[in-house]
Amino acid sequence: MSPDLTDRHLGLRWALFSAFGGALMVIPWKLANEIGEPSHSVLLLLGVAAIANTVLVLGQRVNSVSRSWRIGRTELLIAALLAVFTLLGNWASARAIQDLSPALLNALLRVDVLFVAFLGGIFLGERVDRRFWFGAVVAVYGLYVLQNPQVDLGSAGIFGSATGMAIVAALCFSSLAIVTRRFISVIDPVRVNAARLWMAVAFWFLFNSFPVFSEIPKEQILYAGLAAVAGPFLGRLALMISARHIEARVTTLATLMTPAMTLALGFILLSDWPETYELIGGAIMIAGVAIPLLGFGRTRAPGN
Repeated sequence: MSPDLTDRHLGLRWALFSAFGGALMVIPWKLANEIGEPSHSVLLLLGVAAIANTVLVLGQRVNSVSRSWRIGRTELLIAALLAVFTLLGNWASARAIQDLSPALLNALLRVDVLFVAFLGGIFLGERVDRRFWFGAVVAVYGLYVLQNPQVDLGSAGIFGSATGMAIVAALCFSSLAIVTRRFISVIDPVRVNAARLWMAVAFWFLFNSFPVFSEIPKEQILYAGLAAVAGPFLGRLALMISARHIEARVTTLATLMTPAMTLALGFILLSDWPETYELIGGAIMIAGVAIPLLGFGRTRAPGN
């Protein structure tokens, strides 16, 4: 096997591990938010992820005397903006997972691929072709099928529902990617990522009173901690490593396997199985998201 092919296989394995981490993450995330207050789950998730990321940073930098540990003003401002999207996105997903199955939440979060393409066209000047718009229409139709027509959303509308909260979470996570792409050339991503997580924890206290940790159920602490390690830490780390070996298009396509993995894990661990309309709507949404990705990054052969 050639070195290039071996490298690509390694990248694909890391991408699949990232997808598995994302699938595994929502299982304890659902349990944590069913046991206790979602805002407490968000604090625990962000806190554990921040600690794990900081340990990683310290491990990477202990012998790296050539790189500065000081974070500049620009990096602080960018980290603060990222922290806002991080806090809001995780809060919305915590609200959504209370009423959605883990597989359905992961299917809805995959809409972030379309949001990134759309926002990238606006803020980054990245080209959005007709394939994107066709995929977006298919995904929106899937969202319509997925939304139970028998449920009266009332005055709250779709964005007051669990489905709406999941879409808000996807939009926030998409904004993280856009801001990072926009300023990646002027920041240290490892340093900013650590600052982002700790600032998100700090911002949490602006909107919530200091919790009495002894009153938080131990099971909620355990499940939120497991979710933090599986998704925001290990899953995100594997995604970053995969990007060193394979194209972003391939990495993103691998993440589309997350809802299917979550479906299997949810059934095995929670005996949870979505309704038929949820399965059909989720499948249509994933197909819509995949349409623009399947053609992304194609290049012409020399001489054509």
